[in-house]
Amino acid sequence: MDLPADGRTVNIHLTVRRFRCNNPTCRRRVFAERFPQFVRPHARRTKRLDDLLTRIGVLLGGEAGARLAQDLHAPVSPDTILRLIYCMEITPVANLRVVGIDDWAWRKGVRYGTIVCDLETRRPVDLLPETRTEVLAQWLARYPGIEVVTRDRAGVYADGAALGAPHAMQVADRWHLLRNLGDVAERVLVGVSIPPIPLEPAQPVEIVSASPQPSARETRREVERRQALYEQVHELYRKTHSICAVATQLGIDRRTVRRYLDAPECPLPKPRGKRTSILDPYRSYILARWQEGCHNAAALYREIVGQGYRGGITIVKDFVKTLRSRPAREPVIRHVRLGPKRLRRWFARPPEKLGDEEHRLLGLVLDASPELREAYALLQAFRKILGEGNTAALRSWLEQASRSSLGPIRGFARSIEQDMDAVMNALTLPWSNGPVEGHINKLKLLKRQMYGRAGIELLRRRLLAMGC
Repeated sequence: MDLPADGRTVNIHLTVRRFRCNNPTCRRRVFAERFPQFVRPHARRTKRLDDLLTRIGVLLGGEAGARLAQDLHAPVSPDTILRLIYCMEITPVANLRVVGIDDWAWRKGVRYGTIVCDLETRRPVDLLPETRTEVLAQWLARYPGIEVVTRDRAGVYADGAALGAPHAMQVADRWHLLRNLGDVAERVLVGVSIPPIPLEPAQPVEIVSASPQPSARETRREVERRQALYEQVHELYRKTHSICAVATQLGIDRRTVRRYLDAPECPLPKPRGKRTSILDPYRSYILARWQEGCHNAAALYREIVGQGYRGGITIVKDFVKTLRSRPAREPVIRHVRLGPKRLRRWFARPPEKLGDEEHRLLGLVLDASPELREAYALLQAFRKILGEGNTAALRSWLEQASRSSLGPIRGFARSIEQDMDAVMNALTLPWSNGPVEGHINKLKLLKRQMYGRAGIELLRRRLLAMGC
């Protein structure tokens, strides 16, 4: 079978010559004529058709590739396409100098693997089935020319890089540092109770603290079970001083252990947030115009369309209808829910990227809590240091953060000091894990194409072939 032509399947009948060997010591008495540039020995397809089917398998996988091959008039089975992928030659990597390392999820929260990319060519190099220190160290030891290793701030990769490439510089990824910054902000917000904030009567703001009251649906048994777990976490941590040991012994996630340790009291489930609407950014304007005496829904709709509203008039009519149904003396009240997730974004983002309303609400929150004002100043200072690459300012920031009254910030400063060389290299060197994150996204696509049933070798071959 050869490449299809004019929408038809093409079969070539090849006649070859057969030779006999007159040398009595030769093991092969009879052999046939070879055509190495056209077809492999004993093959039923030409090499160029095999190359086409292999490329289809790399991009689409077995089942989808077989369906496309059928439409192209080169019918093969899904198993044949997978066999071609397994027989595909992969060019070995050489002259590796700068590599990026990150984890990818076989199953999120349960099992993870490791991906390695060449940051100079921005291509994937290898896929490892585990995230253990020994596995990474053995892989790095096979490439003694590696000079730079970029990674996240996980201790597994730090130890693996130190063992497998002791002479290489380690660089902490800047995006992961910013993510750590957001995690610290959320832990601070969870552990700090925000007092009531006095506002104008027309526009009060409801601050949702990180320790909500138990919901009516939560039974007393569930509250007691969570309180018992909270006490167990603190008791075991006092004995072991290890978050991983506590998580392993209790069979819970490390993030849950950290959240329980940071909370001043037993945290309760997060309440369901209010549904958002496309009209939310324009409600304050409609309320102001309503107070001025404009009660016409169509007129209000035309005014907010001029301000950028893209929704329909029905939502505006329904909102105006609720305003009409209120008693005449009832004040118009707008409630804004500020939880840890939303405040985390405000704490970690640059102030110039916040809107006017976000600036106003953030200012009210900071004025209401001196602890949050301290945390906001320290986190913004670190974000600025990271953006400017100011290594001199990092030392003074660590001294200031180590004296903070907030436990999560002191813990973050200690983790930076333990990984000081990699963080300093992140501020001075241009390398980051950006290309690695892009290939992880591509790897997720491949896993979903194969319904999560592909083994490590098939995933590895498809990823490396797509990166070429």
